[in-house]
Amino acid sequence: MTLLRHLLLLACLAIAALAAVPAGAQSPYVDDRYPHLLAPRDQRPRILSIPQGSRQTPRAARPTESVRPPTTTTARGAATEGGAPAEAPAPTTFVLVLGDNLAEWLAYGLGPAFEDVPELGIIDRSRLASGLTRPDVLDWAKAVPETFAGIAKIDFVVMLVGSNDRQAIRLERETVDPEDERWRGLYAERVDQVMQAMKARGVPVYWVGVPPLRGQRLSTHMQLLNAIYKERAERNGVTFVDVWNGFVDEHGNYTQFGPDFAGQIRRLRTADGVHFTTAGARKLALFLEQELRRDLVGRITPALPPGTDPGAPGTPPAGPEAAAPGATTPGTPAPAAPPRPAIGPVFVLHGNPTLPAGTTAPTAAPVGGQLAGASGARPAGSAAASVLVRGEAPAPMTGRIDDFRWPRPGEATNPPAATVPARSP
Repeated sequence: MTLLRHLLLLACLAIAALAAVPAGAQSPYVDDRYPHLLAPRDQRPRILSIPQGSRQTPRAARPTESVRPPTTTTARGAATEGGAPAEAPAPTTFVLVLGDNLAEWLAYGLGPAFEDVPELGIIDRSRLASGLTRPDVLDWAKAVPETFAGIAKIDFVVMLVGSNDRQAIRLERETVDPEDERWRGLYAERVDQVMQAMKARGVPVYWVGVPPLRGQRLSTHMQLLNAIYKERAERNGVTFVDVWNGFVDEHGNYTQFGPDFAGQIRRLRTADGVHFTTAGARKLALFLEQELRRDLVGRITPALPPGTDPGAPGTPPAGPEAAAPGATTPGTPAPAAPPRPAIGPVFVLHGNPTLPAGTTAPTAAPVGGQLAGASGARPAGSAAASVLVRGEAPAPMTGRIDDFRWPRPGEATNPPAATVPARSP
């Protein structure tokens, strides 16, 4: 009886021990696909709610690109209506830039283009959202003389307009759309009026063509405007500057990227498909820079440092005579050397050119004013003329590898036979 009680007690203790073991220890398999679904309530993750006022502010959106250049001042002392302090030395030759918002980018790009010419100043008188189709907004035919009246010295005039001119032309009783054939004739008349107003100043005038814009219809209309500008410029004696090929891809379409003025691939146009980046403005100015540098030779008045008296002895003369070589005043030192031209002396590669009377060949040119190898640089009977001009083979030299003469010069034609000693019997 006592043994039975002990067995029952041991069985109860074993059942109690098994009940105390965790369920996870009873089986080697653990389902961890949903760890928090079957977990005790105190172990489940808590869902926290963040108060509205304490939420982090969203990241600021990227600012839109500006349609205007980074600064509103022009290059080296010539200021806009807002005014800008003059740099040293003060410019003496000025370029006036007129037109719409693209002309403002052109004036901005001309600044770094002429950093090496401190005598040149850029005057920006562009008007945003202007054009030739809406004289009620701004009539450039009347605005040009008014602008001239407010500027004392102008040496060159530049116009870039047209990006806002895909609009109807309003007449007294009707409106002519750009698709109408009469629109071209009406627009050409207004171009003539503006060109004549600019030429009235008596200085060189440059009309810069419009670049392509994003969109096939806009670019096609810009090509129509460029054709009008080029035609009217030839009739009015104005220099037309074509910039179209600098802002298109290999297929002739608008492109936002392309080589800059130094040949590096850069972003040239902004996201709106109209305006320019800093690199694009510099490339836009490159086309006009080539024309201006050609015409600046002999027109630039040397700039003087601040505080210099123009009439003091030893100072370069002011005015057009400053660029004339050899223009000196008795008792005063020689003036400063004229500015370096855009290109050097041109030499004829053939013939025997004659210099004008009273002139001498440049010191950098070879004797006779010809390049080495040109006709007359060497005697006609020289070895170089024989080989390079007439194609004759040079005479071989004794002992040289190209001397194939046989027998060798100086050797006998029939050398004496060698004496063979007789054999003794």
